[in-house]
Amino acid sequence: MSSMLCNIWDDFSNWVTLEWSQPVYIIVVCIFALLGVMGLLSFFKGSINKDKKPKWGVLVLSLLMFGLLAIVVAAKFA
Repeated sequence: MSSMLCNIWDDFSNWVTLEWSQPVYIIVVCIFALLGVMGLLSFFKGSINKDKKPKWGVLVLSLLMFGLLAIVVAAKFA
């Protein structure tokens, strides 16, 4: 089981490193970062307004975008 997971990671890492061109990698990283920051700012905007409850789903999606960003960056440079 462990070797299968390592094989999947190696395949994904090779795909990101070898198959993606530099502009595609930069665009994907920028999109994940932009969506993460927009979600985080939207969450904090809702939490500052006392009459409006913050939307926790937006925070979860923002953290998911940052997680995907970390995975793609780790696949490129690890």
